[in-house]
Amino acid sequence: MAREKQDYRDNLEMLKEMYPGKAVISIDEACALLHRNRKTLLKDRAFPAMLIGNKYAISIVGLARYLS
Repeated sequence: MAREKQDYRDNLEMLKEMYPGKAVISIDEACALLHRNRKTLLKDRAFPAMLIGNKYAISIVGLARYLS
């Protein structure tokens, strides 16, 4: 079984506090959080964006893993 990265739990708790009651955030919210351009994040293959319908979304768990 894979081991969690060191800061994963801290990042997950921080994101849960920032976005209470949400499991998924929009790409615009992620851009504001990370101070990155939308195109930059979407070009990054490791960034956990999912295309749902015609909009991008990011799970809180995936984002915590990405930040770790």
